[in-house]
Amino acid sequence: MDYTLDHTHQDYIRMTVSGFMNKHDLLEAMKELITHPDYSTKHTLWDMTDVDRGTIGMADVKEIIGFLRLYKPKEKNFANKSVFFVSNDMNKAFIDLFITMSKMLPFKYKVYTSEDEAVAYLTGA
Repeated sequence: MDYTLDHTHQDYIRMTVSGFMNKHDLLEAMKELITHPDYSTKHTLWDMTDVDRGTIGMADVKEIIGFLRLYKPKEKNFANKSVFFVSNDMNKAFIDLFITMSKMLPFKYKVYTSEDEAVAYLTGA
């Protein structure tokens, strides 16, 4: 799995993920994201249009959620919107399951198959 972080947008950080997804690399991408200096002030767009869900299973999802529980925002009002931009219904269904399992986290997750809709949600446009 490959990923790139682009923080140049005014309202959000874009994480572009491609290739065969695995838990280790996904956790590394999340660590890089949440330690980025702009993370608390910018929302997140996960571009997963060129990713194969790979070997990620339910036990992995639970571990990822456990990792995210460790995040403690520095500010009460932090940029807590995260969207997943996906290209197919299979990945959308998997992300929907992740969103359901992560309801207790301090993040507002949504999944879109339209990049325009994803960006509009993040920017309030």
